[in-house]
Amino acid sequence: MSEITLRNITKSYGSHLALPSLDLDIPKGSFVTLLGPSGCGKTTTLRVIAGLEQATTGEVVLGGKTVYSSRTGVFVPPERRGLGFIFQSYALWPNMKVDRNITLALSEAKQPVHVLKERLAEALAKVQLTGLADRYPSELSGGQQQRVAVARLIAARNSILLMDEPLSNLDAKLRTEMRTELKRLHRELEATTVYVTHDQVEALTMSDIIVVMKDGIIQQQGSPYEIYHNPANLFVAEFIGDPRINLLDGILRTSVGGRVVSFEGTDIPTPAGLHGADGPVTLAIRPENIAIVDRQGPFSLPAEVDIVQPTGSQTIISLSVMGHRITALIPRFETSLPRKNIWIEFPADQLTFFDKGSASRIPLAQVAPGASHAA
Repeated sequence: MSEITLRNITKSYGSHLALPSLDLDIPKGSFVTLLGPSGCGKTTTLRVIAGLEQATTGEVVLGGKTVYSSRTGVFVPPERRGLGFIFQSYALWPNMKVDRNITLALSEAKQPVHVLKERLAEALAKVQLTGLADRYPSELSGGQQQRVAVARLIAARNSILLMDEPLSNLDAKLRTEMRTELKRLHRELEATTVYVTHDQVEALTMSDIIVVMKDGIIQQQGSPYEIYHNPANLFVAEFIGDPRINLLDGILRTSVGGRVVSFEGTDIPTPAGLHGADGPVTLAIRPENIAIVDRQGPFSLPAEVDIVQPTGSQTIISLSVMGHRITALIPRFETSLPRKNIWIEFPADQLTFFDKGSASRIPLAQVAPGASHAA
């Protein structure tokens, strides 16, 4: 069941078309992230849902109720949509103490005093700010101010939560902690959450569904696994993943033993059931899927180690492979590797192919269990 439905939404700013035509269904109780670079339309989409921006055309339905329709002229203002919103800037009243910042909306709604006290205590406990209700925002750290904004959502108990890059102003350690807190908040409130970010790590770690956007158009919508492992096109493949996916030019062709992709004179096996006509393609492989070996095999490519970057539990390795820069990732801490006399291999089942013309992913046919790859 959809809690949020957008139909044929467009949004123009003068001659600039920010959202060409957007359709989106967000299931009840899900955590959905709108992901993309600056200017892709993700924040505009969120503000249209909230009513902070009025779409040019289309329809917005929240919980089965139409809150905007260009056809019928319906426009329900933000304060009557029953939404909770966390802004990038926290949006706390500087002249109000923490308790007032958290309970202001409840007070305006004429909630009884005992309800305000109960919800305030509950919210402060959940974000670990008990004892700080009498402080002003200026007396809090950035992480604590963000927790106050989260506490305000908890106290309001809205069924739909909207978050616009709420962690971008925090340092790395606090971002990690707050990702956990926001995910826990979503689970405990059982609220439908729409989260906007350009940070792929936030999207992959927090989301049930990721919606990747570019130029106001949805490029792909799916689970974090689908987005990462089965990108719909080159834009999604390059945008998701750190280190970035390796992209190389190859020639897809059919040989006696099956289909292969030729790269710099070496024929590399392709996944079984690969569609697409023979010809130029872009082959892609994630850094963690590259095999580094010390003996040359039939499908090995000679490599030279350029830079070794240990990050803790993993090590990023920059390689030169027949004049191409390739990044590999190994699951251990290394400070150095032999510079020469190594080879890399591309496992066939870890390769993804994209059409040169459309940049769309070339799909795989359903293959019976046990089917072998080209050799």
